[in-house]
Amino acid sequence: MHWADKYAEQIVQAKEKDAYIVESGITPSGVVHAGNWREELTQDLVYRALKKRGVNAVYQHVWDDFDRFRKVPKGVPDEWKGYIGMPGTKVPDPWGCHKSYAEHYKEPFMKEADALGIEAKYLSMTEEYGKCVFAEGIRIALENRAKIKGIMDEYRIEEHEENWMPAKVYCEKCWKDTTSFEWDGEYGLKYRCECGNENSFDFRKVGMIKLKWRIDWPMRIAHYDIDFESAGKDHHASGGSMTTGMPIYTDIYHGKGFIAPMYEHINFKGQKEKMSSSKGNVVTVTQLLEVYEPEVIRYLYTTKINRAFDISFDLDLVNVYNYFDKAERMHYGVEEKDENEADRYRFSIINGQDELQEQAAFGYCANAMQITLGDKEKAVQIMKRTGAIREGTERTLKRLELSWNWVKKYAPEQAKFTVKTEMPSLEVSEQIRPLLLNIAEKVKENADGETLQAFIFQEAKDNGVEPKLLFSSIYMLFIGKERGPKLGPFLASMDSDFVTSRLRMES
Repeated sequence: MHWADKYAEQIVQAKEKDAYIVESGITPSGVVHAGNWREELTQDLVYRALKKRGVNAVYQHVWDDFDRFRKVPKGVPDEWKGYIGMPGTKVPDPWGCHKSYAEHYKEPFMKEADALGIEAKYLSMTEEYGKCVFAEGIRIALENRAKIKGIMDEYRIEEHEENWMPAKVYCEKCWKDTTSFEWDGEYGLKYRCECGNENSFDFRKVGMIKLKWRIDWPMRIAHYDIDFESAGKDHHASGGSMTTGMPIYTDIYHGKGFIAPMYEHINFKGQKEKMSSSKGNVVTVTQLLEVYEPEVIRYLYTTKINRAFDISFDLDLVNVYNYFDKAERMHYGVEEKDENEADRYRFSIINGQDELQEQAAFGYCANAMQITLGDKEKAVQIMKRTGAIREGTERTLKRLELSWNWVKKYAPEQAKFTVKTEMPSLEVSEQIRPLLLNIAEKVKENADGETLQAFIFQEAKDNGVEPKLLFSSIYMLFIGKERGPKLGPFLASMDSDFVTSRLRMES
């Protein structure tokens, strides 16, 4: 049973409800990167597992866009320091293309979510606080501020000040949270801002107060009666938001039945630091979609949530496609089934098909596109001729496009090549020349790639030539490098007259 199915079972067994709610949340204060998506896709997988069980379920994504703008990240003008302390929805977009700083980051996220097949109900905390829906939750926090302070202080070296409050008030004049306030014991507040403005309001009617995030989160979990929300290991660490949030959820807001497992971080292969929007060292889903099919991205995230994994743009990317294709064959019963891999595929698909669709190996696609210099139609003809595909479906055409993107932008040098149109100036030993002629004759017979591969190896062995030397000589003739794509299929993929002429070293 896949881990998402196990969590769905736990959720349903914990309590009986008309609708189970899976929640994720993020503050749109910077680029939402591939690391953030571990939470989003974990929740999506559990949501799908609930739906598979036949129960009513909702995937709720919370925008913490009422959070204060805390710091100016890399790439944003220094002048934006003047907006620190304002909610993200009140900070202007530095690039002028959205109505606010928060909206600038929300829109691409939702496009990425749509591309990955995520069906989420989006909630803006600016709107929810603005409608005063959390008035009772705010009152409870203020009433229990001493208890909450005790929970928070347990993990602090220095305790909060005695007059600490679990909430901040935004000033209606400057929209910053540089305020102090007094509470009347019910729903009334009187505040004064550093800008000089002061006022009073009833927070059942005016949404200018916000709970600090460590209190806001457990309050919301109880308010919406959330059933599942995973969190990263930093949140689960001693003193993290989970260790303070759960006692607030249970003891202050009397919440029950909430499941909040830990997930491991995702790394960008070769990068030593954790991905961070403020540092600018991030990989986005939009970047991944340049070279990964959406279903293959989802497949990556079906890895056990307590296991870290790397996102790669090097040759490991080719392996990920190979593993995905194998899991797909298992799902459709074409290959002996490994239940875990078949389950991973089941959670990866966006639009299911009744039967196995054409699979064009990603590595073969990359080679075909390099041979044809990016011509998809010619690449399809090569792959048909060599038996790599039968039809050249839309899926294959898309994979060819993605593989060409990979070659141009990310592929390591060892995976890249260009077929030489002119005969290279190359000295070939007298021992190897006759072997090239024999291979040319085999090519004329229209031998398939694997037959050619075996024939070349056997020619070297039968004639006392080191296979590596023979292979490297042929690679040098065609691509000017000593290594390249698998030689037999490579030769079989090109025009036979061109290959035979080159092997005969004709001008």
